[in-house]
Amino acid sequence: MQESRKAKTLRNLMYAWMSQGFTVIMNLLIRIVFVRVLSKDYVGISGLFSNIITLLSLAELGVGSAIVYGLYEPLANNDQKKIKALMKFYQRIYIFIGCFILVIGIALTPYLSWFIKEMPEIEELSCIYILFICNAAASYFFSYKGTLISADQKDYVLKKIRVKVLFLMYVAQIVALLTIKNYIAYLAIQVFATFIMNFGFSQAADQMYPYLREKEKVPLEQKQLQQIVKNTKALLCHKVGSVLVFSTDNLIISKFTGLGNVADYSNYILIQETLNGILQQLFSVMAPSVGNMVAVENQEKNQEMFWRIMFLNVWIYGGSAICFLCLAQDFVQLFFGEDYLVSTEILIVIIVNFYLSGMRKCVMIFKDAYGLFFQNWYMPLLESGINLITSVWLVYKIGVIGVLLGTTISSLLAPVWSEPYILFRYGFHQPVISYWKQYGRYFALVLVTGLITWKVCLWIPFIPLFSFLFRGICSMVLINGIFYIVLRRNRNMNYYLDLLITTQRKIVVYIQNRKESN
Repeated sequence: MQESRKAKTLRNLMYAWMSQGFTVIMNLLIRIVFVRVLSKDYVGISGLFSNIITLLSLAELGVGSAIVYGLYEPLANNDQKKIKALMKFYQRIYIFIGCFILVIGIALTPYLSWFIKEMPEIEELSCIYILFICNAAASYFFSYKGTLISADQKDYVLKKIRVKVLFLMYVAQIVALLTIKNYIAYLAIQVFATFIMNFGFSQAADQMYPYLREKEKVPLEQKQLQQIVKNTKALLCHKVGSVLVFSTDNLIISKFTGLGNVADYSNYILIQETLNGILQQLFSVMAPSVGNMVAVENQEKNQEMFWRIMFLNVWIYGGSAICFLCLAQDFVQLFFGEDYLVSTEILIVIIVNFYLSGMRKCVMIFKDAYGLFFQNWYMPLLESGINLITSVWLVYKIGVIGVLLGTTISSLLAPVWSEPYILFRYGFHQPVISYWKQYGRYFALVLVTGLITWKVCLWIPFIPLFSFLFRGICSMVLINGIFYIVLRRNRNMNYYLDLLITTQRKIVVYIQNRKESN
């Protein structure tokens, strides 16, 4: 069973990173074309409207996560009746959510000026906003079936479909920007691609699980419904908290400082989201396997796996945060221009928020796998309240950096300590002090490594492209070298080295077998 989970995770991870690597390259290419062809106001509008869409996604209420958690056990037991009942319920909920976002989103069109300090001179701004709304709504009408595939540890199927559709979308968007220089055409292509992609997910699910096409009505058991409702109530608070903390920065910056600052900030958010997209793939493909493991394994095995994932979490997020610090300014200046640079102080706060958020990943995977949604339902609301109050107050005092510091303060005062506490108390039934000792050691390592690497990179003079590549190489060598020297005796290091060697051998054997068969 363990080998099966490991094999599925590795296969999903391989496809996830291939898909994400393709997406990163194409996103960078289209972003370069975007900022060169369209004005800075369009960059700001894109970031602002994306945040508004995220706020509207609150309509999802967290019911998706509650149903995914409910799918782990019936998938492990091949309980088709329960799976069908859950998916039918999921379908009704998501169709309603899609329609709700469409109606409410369009109804907000006359009030767009409220979100912007100075309205830009962009023609058909309302039409652009409505296309953003349509794209968000389209993602709900078929995507629920893709969730079943992902929960069944077969996420690679979705990645194949995603890459094919996105490739055609990106090519069409670049052609539209270079030829007719029309943002509306660019967005219309995106809406169509979103619809096609999710329709493809639906078709794949119907082929893999033929019983989903059966017309027989399977009612959801009262016990299942009660559990979903209970988890959804708790997840609603988590959803609200997450959205208000991570998706209001552009709104506050736009309202109080203007779209120009949103445009500058959004390029660094592009880097952050790109890194998150790549790294999140690892934790996304782990989540179904961890859910399956928690359902069938003992507590000792689960906690052992937690420490392994935490080790990996700090290596990749700590290392990425340091690379972000050393390379972000060169990257923005190289690809988007000097006009889009932010101050070093703002960059550091962005990176601190990136690190704090990233280090929550392993805790959240296990917390969700245990279904610990209700135990700290109020904490995300507390976090979002602190974030909004401090961000609005500080933006008046110190400008853009105040908005970002509001996120830092709210993270430290709420989820950073509460989520591990809940997991260890109600999941592992162990004192949380062991977590904090390990977290402190890892943080000290990242901090010292970051200072050394940053100082070395500052000695390298800025020369377009050369300095970016040279600083990147120096960062990778220093980060991994220092991490390895300090952590070489950690038992989790041995686990991953053995896993790497085993995987390499399997790949060699696979290639040899393919050659012999040909």
